[in-house]
Amino acid sequence: MKKEDIYAAEIVGGASRIPAIKERIAKFFGKELSTTLNADEAVAKGCALQCAILSPAFKVREFSITDVVPYSISLKWNSAAEDGLNDCEVFPKNHAAPFSKVLTFYRKEPFTLEAYYNNLKELPYPNICIGQFLIQNVVPQE
Repeated sequence: MKKEDIYAAEIVGGASRIPAIKERIAKFFGKELSTTLNADEAVAKGCALQCAILSPAFKVREFSITDVVPYSISLKWNSAAEDGLNDCEVFPKNHAAPFSKVLTFYRKEPFTLEAYYNNLKELPYPNICIGQFLIQNVVPQE
């Protein structure tokens, strides 16, 4: 979906009181934000609806909420076999979250993984690095 396809943006929750947040969201969408809902009440009603959906005691019309990863996430690691860095995109932009994947690394010794966001231009902050992880206690398997 492109931001041009969005007719209106409604801001709710505690962040709706922060002028800088409102300004950045309005600038991103290129339109005024809608504030027709009570910011706190909308979040509380959404939570109550989600609880009712999950409860066996209530019958609620079919309704789903999907959270997504707003930026693509990749991993990079040193590869002894290829003498350099390898990387792969693990979660593409707008991938459903939460989600887990099983990745297999064929290694005989400890190594470092770095998780990072792919596109610095899309990020609202200057650092693409999510974290570095030292994988230790690697034992060769049959």
